[in-house]
Amino acid sequence: MKDLVYPAVLIKDDEKGSNTGWYTITIPDLGIVTEGENVVDAFIKAKEYLCAMVDCAIKFGCELESPSSFEEVSKKNKKYIVLLVDALA
Repeated sequence: MKDLVYPAVLIKDDEKGSNTGWYTITIPDLGIVTEGENVVDAFIKAKEYLCAMVDCAIKFGCELESPSSFEEVSKKNKKYIVLLVDALA
């Protein structure tokens, strides 16, 4: 597991009400989906989820899917914000 930085897609969740500020964040390469009350909260939860997944993969000797390129994920998600999430403490 060399690369521990994955592109993530941040989506404003309008279904919870336009004034609530909720965001869904996904890491498509690993099937991670979580949400937060704001951008920072969503990012922190995605990072925690990713760190937990990496810890489990190390513990059980599993390989994680390699990260897609930032550009590739950005092209597929033009309507949304794409950012990078790392599993480094």
